[in-house]
Order: sequence, then structure tokens, then C-alpha cells
Amino acid sequence: MKKVYISAALAALVGLPTFAQDVYKVEALSTNDLSGDARYIGMGGAMGALGANISAMTNNPAATGLYRRSDASFTAGVTIQPNAEDMYDRGKSRASFDQAGFVIAMKTGSVSVPFVNLGFNYTKNHNFKQYIGFSPVATPGGLSQSWQMRDLAIDGDGNWLDLAYEPDRQRTTGLACCGYDTRMIYETLNDEGYINNYGASHANNYDYYRVQWGGVSKYDLNISLNAQDRFYFGATVGIYDVDFNSRLSYTEEIGFDDGSIGLYEMYQGESLKGTGVDFKLGMIVRPIADSPFRFGLSFHTPVWYELTASNYLNMESPFPYMDEDGNEYERTAASVLNNYDYNLRTPWRFNISAATTVDNWLALDAEYEYAAYNSASVSWPDYNSFDPYYGSYDSYKDYALREEIKACLQGVHTFRIGAEAKLADNLVGRIGYNYISKSFKDDSYLNLFTDSPSYFYNTNTDYVNLGDINRITLGLGYRGKHFYGDLAYQCQLQKGDVYAFHYNDSDYLGVENALTPVTFDLNRHNIMLTLGYKF
Repeated sequence: MKKVYISAALAALVGLPTFAQDVYKVEALSTNDLSGDARYIGMGGAMGALGANISAMTNNPAATGLYRRSDASFTAGVTIQPNAEDMYDRGKSRASFDQAGFVIAMKTGSVSVPFVNLGFNYTKNHNFKQYIGFSPVATPGGLSQSWQMRDLAIDGDGNWLDLAYEPDRQRTTGLACCGYDTRMIYETLNDEGYINNYGASHANNYDYYRVQWGGVSKYDLNISLNAQDRFYFGATVGIYDVDFNSRLSYTEEIGFDDGSIGLYEMYQGESLKGTGVDFKLGMIVRPIADSPFRFGLSFHTPVWYELTASNYLNMESPFPYMDEDGNEYERTAASVLNNYDYNLRTPWRFNISAATTVDNWLALDAEYEYAAYNSASVSWPDYNSFDPYYGSYDSYKDYALREEIKACLQGVHTFRIGAEAKLADNLVGRIGYNYISKSFKDDSYLNLFTDSPSYFYNTNTDYVNLGDINRITLGLGYRGKHFYGDLAYQCQLQKGDVYAFHYNDSDYLGVENALTPVTFDLNRHNIMLTLGYKF
């Protein structure tokens, strides 16, 4: 797992698998979309107490306990981001296979436990498809990404690193090393010939484009039982498959002390693959025998992920650099980090729900869920040998990143409410609302100055502080004797403050970013169609 620095063209790197773990990646892997079959989506995901829905097993495993007939369904959908542009052959819309599952309802012949049901459900749990792009953006005070490179070339005691010396290169990131190789940063000498600073460029403005794609697929295995038609219990084992990809293009128009202007370009890519597992327990209770009112409870363990990541960085400076001895340096440099492993534990979750029906024509459900995002953690399976410069550590747990998680992330509150009404004999309409509070605290930032191994493996400087999520859903369904079809529309509204890099002009270890953020709409629209059969 050693860093490799090479001079290369971007074309030689595009095909590489590429992801570095940090607090922003931890948040992304802790977040779930509103996904499942079209009935579940149309209700805003509020079916944890109402039950009798295949996708509801993901929130409350006891939801399948209300089935008295077997059920199978398949869902396809389209995701659209209105303000996206084509980048790496990814555009505004992308079709996806969103859900497929079944529940087998098994009569037992017992009065006390009339049904024991088995279920399976595949869901596109989290769709990473996202585009962020804007240009040109003026930088205050000439701020440049190269200023962050310069700060990364300083050790914990305030001394400059000798980036021509391999052990010192191992003490910082690929960004600083590539900056040195291309002379975006370089030594300046005082009158006595000693190093007193690293030179850095002044930026007039910058262009920023990032596209990401892939997702987290989830496979739920469920068992539930019905006790006296009043108490329902269930358990679900979730198996997760991660496939994430991202590409970044960043360009600065920079000025030099001699008055010349040129373009600095940086290309960065990441990918992540891996698997995870979690467990869920749930119950639904009808406290009054002759009332349709019911409430539900469920507990979700963390997802325990085992992940393999890779990333690359390619940098090109505006002009060839020639030192005072007439030696010319290359304009391009790259950092490639392939196939390093780490483990991630996401937060615990707690869900409470309540539901009722009215005269067989109206169904209502409301839910609240809490997840302590700041309780997530990262560990390294070979942490004791990751750094040949510093030697071994006494634990595999990444305590430095753990502190970053506690500093940047917070508890997340989710509210879901949904209604389903009978419009005609075989036709139903649905409406739902879903709210998720923001996971990032104010002034969160990507800290590249920690003692975490993520510091050494990171190749990106950008980050997005995401805001609250508001989802509005609508649905329409047809019910036949055996066959049924459902259509759903989901509008997700969210903004994010985008920072191309972090810089504090008074103290580079501070949390205040002197770079002005760009607020970007991350709104998306989803259309889903489900076909199903009950037997």
C-alpha cells in the first residue's frame, strides 16, 4: 500500500479503479435513499406500522407478518437530476433496476401463530448518481488550491518537508507531492540561502465539475410471524454490495508575480467496492382487539462494511518550470493508490411508527427514525503496518478519523407520513412526505491535517456540506384479483454548500474556510413502475 508518484497523461489513468475514506465518505455510506417498490415510495416510505408490503421489511421486519397471501413484485425506475450536464457519458437521467422481491405466506394451522412468513427483497438502497458543476468562480484574495498544497508540505512541528526525499513524501498527501513535482509549490530562499517558504500561485477564478455514479445494493432476508392477529414480530438480515465511482475536473486561472497568466488543471478519480451486513428486529402491535390502530418498533444494527478503495490524482501546471541551474521540470505528475482495504461501521437506527385504516378505503401511517451519524467509525485490518515511516500503532481503530466524525456529523432525524385512499373499485391513490435533517454540523470541513491514515491516502480537496432533504411523493395503483401495478413519482429537494478546497488564512488547522462556498441544487426526480402478483 505504498504511494506511487509518476508523470502521466490523464488518458492513462481514466480506466483505473479509484476512493479515499474520510468523514464525507462515511456520511455517504451511512445514508439511505427512499427506495423500494412503487407503493412504498408513493406512501413516502411510511409503511412500518401499516405493513403488508415487501419493501417495508427494510424499516420494520415485522411488516411482512401481516401478509395472508404470498406476493412477488419487480420495480424499474428512472432518476433525473435537472441541472446535470454530460460528463464521462453520464447525463441528466439514468434508468435503474430498483427492486425485486417476494413474501411467502405460510399457514401453520395454529390458532396462536396462524402465519409464519418468509421474505426476500432486493433494493437499490442508495443511488450515488450526482453531478455538481459551475464556472467560473472568483476566488477571494487570490486564494488558490496551491495554497493548501503549501500547507500540506508543513509537518506537525511547523517545519517544511523535503519533498525530494522519499520518507518526507510518505508523511503527506499525493496533492502536496504532485504540487512539488510540477512546481506548483517550490522552495524560496532567504538571503542566507535557507528555505523560508514554499512558493504558490494566485488564482483569479476556478472551474469545478464532479460527477459520481454507482450505488449500494441491498439484499434483505426476512422472517416474520403473526401471533393471534394482534402481535407481529420479524427479523431481517441485510447484505449490502457497494459500487461507487467519481471523477473530478478542476481548473484554475492563475497569475504569477511576473504578470503572466496560465491554467492549472487537476483531475481526480475515486472508486470503492465492498460488502456489508446488518441485522434488524421489529414488532407491530394492535393494542385494542377490535381497533385497526397499530404501532410499530424496530431496531437496526450498524452496517459492518469491508471495503476496498483506490484513487488517482493527475496534475498539470501552466508552464514548464526551470530552476536557476537551467533544469526544466515536467508540467505533469500523478499519484496512484490502488486497492487498500478498510472497515466501516455505520450508525445504529431506531424507528417508531403508528398506523390505522378507515372503513377499508383509507390507510394512514406516520414514522420517526433516529440515527446517530456521529457514532460511525472506521478501522484498518492491517493498521499496524500501514506506515513504514512511523512504524506500528497500538490499535487498528482509526481514532483520529473517529474524532473527525464526532466533530463534523450529528444525529439525523427522519419523519415519514403517507396516505393511501381507494379511488374506485380497483384503483388507489397515494401521497407521502419524507423529511431528513442534515447530517453535517455547521462549519464542517475536509480535514487533511489529521493523524488518520485517510490523510495519507486522500487525493481530493473538495467537499460538500449537504442540507436537509425534503421528499414529496405521489402514487397510483391498480389492484386485480392476482395481478397489480403501481406507479410512483418522487421529488427530492436538497441543497449543498460546495467547497473546492479548504484554506484558513490565519491558522490552517482552524475550521473557518476562507474560500466562499457555492450553493448548489442537488434536486432529483424519480419515476418508478412496479408489477406484482399475489397468490
